[in-house]
Amino acid sequence: MDKTVLTQKIKDKALQLGFAKVGITTADDFDEFEEDLHSRGKAYAWMFTHFPSGPTDGIRPRDLMPEAKSIVCVAYDFSQIDYPENLLASIGRTYLSNGYLPKPDSLNGSRLELFHKYLEELGCAVFDKGPQQCPDRWAAARAGIVTFGGNNMAYAEGCGSFVNMFCFIIDKELDYDSPSIERPCPPDCRLCIDACPTNALTEQGKMIPSRCISFHTFGMSGYVKEEIRIASGSRIHGCDACQEACPRNKKALEAPKHKSPFLEKISREFDLEKVLLMDDDYFERVVFPIMGAYTDAQVIYDAKEELFPRSAAIALGNSQDESHVPALEKALGTRRKVVREASAWALGRIGGEKAKEALLRCSKTEDDPELKQAIEEALGKIKSEIRV
Repeated sequence: MDKTVLTQKIKDKALQLGFAKVGITTADDFDEFEEDLHSRGKAYAWMFTHFPSGPTDGIRPRDLMPEAKSIVCVAYDFSQIDYPENLLASIGRTYLSNGYLPKPDSLNGSRLELFHKYLEELGCAVFDKGPQQCPDRWAAARAGIVTFGGNNMAYAEGCGSFVNMFCFIIDKELDYDSPSIERPCPPDCRLCIDACPTNALTEQGKMIPSRCISFHTFGMSGYVKEEIRIASGSRIHGCDACQEACPRNKKALEAPKHKSPFLEKISREFDLEKVLLMDDDYFERVVFPIMGAYTDAQVIYDAKEELFPRSAAIALGNSQDESHVPALEKALGTRRKVVREASAWALGRIGGEKAKEALLRCSKTEDDPELKQAIEEALGKIKSEIRV
């Protein structure tokens, strides 16, 4: 088949399946991405140990697929959903949309599978084995469908930064689009930097990942520092602060939205205390659908038992609402260690006589030295506040 005809068929199918953008680039190495990553220094060193093959796995597409000639990049727009306010207060849009690493049995997952199958029907060999196999943002920029923002996000025309990108490496030569590897933000704009609750953004295009709320709520760290906990507010999975502040997102944020019946249902059942103390049923019905496509059984178990309950405990503490004391006391006595420590901290953050009494009760029965210390520290904060 003529490459121009093949290119048009591929692009038409992507749009037919509901992708907002589609572009095509070569399967050449991503040298600029590698240079940019290494230029960021120690702040990004964690990536080389967190990911089994390292963050540079995939910068040479032909190492993944020797016969590779082209990369087809598509972008899904999740800006058009009217997200319930109580969910947005705690969870980032990308997770609520089920667009980030979509589950195979979801609408977005099915869309990707249908596109993969169509490429194969056209006679293409296809490689699309996950987000760490190809630098999707750089590929999408090289394919001309996104530019970069000062907040490190990728932006697509009409969608803002509310897009998820996916790459399909194929063995066919196609017509290639012009690259758009640029950052068209005004050089003096600091709105995203100033909006970041934890000062993770240091300058346009630069950040300290370990200070980002998403870094912690997505499970990239163990202990969360006090200042990050407080700055997290009610967020338990992701953070959209820098995107909401960005003028380049104004049009997308103000555009007409459509309600999602499923998210409306989730919003009626979503409750931070229930996340803190969730059982298997609540996890399956309410939390799992909005947490991203975890597929490893151990990771899913840890998310249910530690990651989300810990974040919920911190969020409840930040509410400084005494009505949450009974739930936090129960978690302090019954949940896994990382959640119990966060619950002790949360009680100290709430303060007052009810929290103090709960901590004293738990202190009498706690025999873990580290947890006893966490309880004592929480009590110390309450006593200090009373003296003041």
